[in-house]
Amino acid sequence: MSDWWGRRRDALLIELAEALAYFGAELLEDPGAGELARAARALAREYRASDRGHPVRQVGELLESAAADLRTADRLRGTLLPVVTHHLRRSALHLADARSHLRRPVPAGPRSPGHEPHTERLISADPRP
Repeated sequence: MSDWWGRRRDALLIELAEALAYFGAELLEDPGAGELARAARALAREYRASDRGHPVRQVGELLESAAADLRTADRLRGTLLPVVTHHLRRSALHLADARSHLRRPVPAGPRSPGHEPHTERLISADPRP
């Protein structure tokens, strides 16, 4: 059973590294929970300091929550693999929620000729603040 949990943990770490790369982190080849936690925390500081609006600052809060779960997983260091994977999954959920904040439509802004009032735009295709 321990081997399965180890493989699951490793798969989650790779998935989390790829998710953090979406937000601007460097893609790590063999990521550890501690490395990912530091990357998520650094990104959280950048996003919370952004002047691009409330949704982007909310992403910063979610990145900080993901970093907290990653730090918890790192502190456990494989001693309780089911609990470690629980925290890794929680971190993945925070990142998925953060990504959805960047994809939520916001009002299009001032009207231009021919502009429909119900038209919406995405915040940005580039998630970096």
